[in-house]
Amino acid sequence: MDAFTTDAAKSIFIYVEIVSVIIFTVEYALRLWTANLLYPRIRAAKARLRYAVSPMLLVDVAAILPFYLPMAFPVNMTILRLLRLLRLLRILKLNRYSDTKTSEMILSSIKEAIILIDADHNFLSANKAASSLFPTIRNIKKYAPVNQVENWPSELTGFDEKHVKDSFYFDENENYYKGDVSAVYDREKLLRYIIIIQDITKSVLLEKAENERIQSELMIARKIQASMLPSVFPPFPERTEFNIYALMEPAKEVGGDFYDFFFIDENRLAVVMADVSGKGIPAALFMVNAKTQLKNALLKGNAPLTEVLGTVNNLLCEGNDECMFVTVFFGVLDIPSGKFTYVNGGHDVPLIKQGEKFTWLPTKPGMMPGFMEETKYEQDEILLKKDDVIFMYTDGVTEAENPAKEILTKENLEKIINECKYGDVKELLTFLRKEIEIFADGAEQSDDITMLALKIL
Repeated sequence: MDAFTTDAAKSIFIYVEIVSVIIFTVEYALRLWTANLLYPRIRAAKARLRYAVSPMLLVDVAAILPFYLPMAFPVNMTILRLLRLLRLLRILKLNRYSDTKTSEMILSSIKEAIILIDADHNFLSANKAASSLFPTIRNIKKYAPVNQVENWPSELTGFDEKHVKDSFYFDENENYYKGDVSAVYDREKLLRYIIIIQDITKSVLLEKAENERIQSELMIARKIQASMLPSVFPPFPERTEFNIYALMEPAKEVGGDFYDFFFIDENRLAVVMADVSGKGIPAALFMVNAKTQLKNALLKGNAPLTEVLGTVNNLLCEGNDECMFVTVFFGVLDIPSGKFTYVNGGHDVPLIKQGEKFTWLPTKPGMMPGFMEETKYEQDEILLKKDDVIFMYTDGVTEAENPAKEILTKENLEKIINECKYGDVKELLTFLRKEIEIFADGAEQSDDITMLALKIL
């Protein structure tokens, strides 16, 4: 009975040895076949060859070979057990330096919060920084969806191979974070996603405070700019010879359009309509300079308007490194005689009503001031009588856009203004502004809108 038991045990031991040999041999063959995973940047055949001559293979062979030895010749069992222990240590070493373990070691040394998920959106690991931001992150089994996880931003709902977000912003618990997602590939095969999350709360709050400061300063600048333009109507209630009205709506907080009207002397009224190239702060600063230079030049005396504009042009060209310019139309009305003398510096031609309809005012074209020094200009004149109206505007009127990106055009402006039944110039401009708004149909205003109308009484 004892002999039978001994023989059975030996037989079982031999079968166990054979199965072990087969398992370890298959494992070794598979390890050799998948060696390209250890060297993803080189070709599979070359990776297998590199593995075949590497120290890792020698350890594998040394661990597997002893299982064949008892079949060929007797081997000291103590030595065999030591070799089996070497095999066990090899397995433990592979487990210790597995892909996930290695990733965790790398991630733990990085200060930014990093989350690692596999190609199927299974959560792999997160470093200490990520765990501190989102305490329950390690409880995630599947990355998408994660809306059941406490403290997890609702915006992070997973990624796929074809639609990986390069970066995203989200807020959670009154904090702001910036995340970057990168996909890790082995050739064309997607292996995993790396999500790097940074707490940008401080920088966002500083940026918000800075934006609020800038907006506050821009609003002050807008008020200052508006205060430079005549805004009280009627401006000269004691003068019954004419009626004048104007309005300006900048596309941004501050604009480059401006209008003006003022008396040069008791009998001469100057009117100005201008549009500076560009928008925003640079245009507003250039507008202040152009308006000041033109008004000062007109108030100096009886110089022809061509000389006035020539002088202003040369002054605007000085130190104009940004190559800015202004289109301007201005004229002087001699009130007793009704003679209106005017000059055009590259501006849109005004409309004039003398009789039943508005038509285009005959105007000699001229170069925009600020564009080229020593430019010569020509002036025109026309006799205005009772009920005659001059309408001036900037291209923000004719180039107003609707949602289909169509513009109003000069032809439509002429048509619309002739459809207006008005009593005074304020009613005329109010009607035109409403028609422009109807045409725009909610589209964002793309340019400053400025209009001025002068009617002879």
